[in-house]
Amino acid sequence: MTETENPITDADLEHQRLADLAELGDVDLTQYAPGTFGCHEAMHTTSLMLDMTDDQLLQHPAVLANPEFYRLAGAVHEALFALYQAIGEKHLAD
Repeated sequence: MTETENPITDADLEHQRLADLAELGDVDLTQYAPGTFGCHEAMHTTSLMLDMTDDQLLQHPAVLANPEFYRLAGAVHEALFALYQAIGEKHLAD
């Protein structure tokens, strides 16, 4: 499936986010607000995944050999970098 076959809308993402949030149940989300250890943990996990994407995907011979794989892995890397920056901007501002 390509991006153009069934594009995910912002409404779809928000619906999924709310469903995932409901599955958490009775969790105190203030423990994960910017400035907390929980938020720092999310930023750190994003950093690890960013490094893994670079080291394990973008440098993998199967990915390097296929332009589509490389493009998709690059998009994942860019999205993780954007997430890391977004979390860091909020987390470190507090």
